[in-house]
Amino acid sequence: MSLRVERPQTMRQVAEQSESLEEFGFLLRDWIHFLTRGDVSNRPALVRAISEEPSILAKKFEQGEVADAYLAAYAEWIADRVRVERPAWVLGKNRVLKEPWFADEARASLLVLAPASFRQRGVYTVPEEVARLRRGRPRVSEDRKRAKARARDRRYRENIRTKLRKLKELESRLA
Repeated sequence: MSLRVERPQTMRQVAEQSESLEEFGFLLRDWIHFLTRGDVSNRPALVRAISEEPSILAKKFEQGEVADAYLAAYAEWIADRVRVERPAWVLGKNRVLKEPWFADEARASLLVLAPASFRQRGVYTVPEEVARLRRGRPRVSEDRKRAKARARDRRYRENIRTKLRKLKELESRLA
């Protein structure tokens, strides 16, 4: 029996599946991978990925408050990057750190490079770019394309049948 683990597709799923700060980091990375290499290439899909409020992780594991602030900062940053409304949940007081947290030892550079949405929550890191919107139509799965082609083919055939029926009626009237 093979266990197939699905990547988290929303921030809420990242929070639900996290049991430690380390696991949170891995799940967040998987979520970022889903966004950048998956079917998320338009604004509505990005909004769906950030709009549901993640559960509060501060009481779930040690340093969970860092994860809470990180999720809020990332959601706000993504919303600003793609020019959509910020989710309301990012404004929660429990999404701001009391003490600053640095992603690595290069504190001076992180003080400068961290985006405002991260700095205002006390999280000093440089987030990975996830908002890669494409021009044109959103990506569609092969199954969806086949279903649309079948529906288009049915409409076409029905149109032909209707025209043939009308033609036969006209011929019978003229005869």
